[in-house]
Amino acid sequence: MDDLHMAVLLERIGLIAKLSTRVDCDAEEREVVAAWISEMASAANEELLKAIFNSNAPGKIH
Repeated sequence: MDDLHMAVLLERIGLIAKLSTRVDCDAEEREVVAAWISEMASAANEELLKAIFNSNAPGKIH
């Protein structure tokens, strides 16, 4: 995942979290939002770790 895709993903997470705080969201909708945020954050974390470890691989030019 490149930097642009990571930025878009983090923007989506923020927007979804913001929208879930609206008064017209019920508990079930907030539960779904929490699950989506968790899934997206986990995916972003995995991609970030891949990028970190790939850039630190032996013989890799930084």
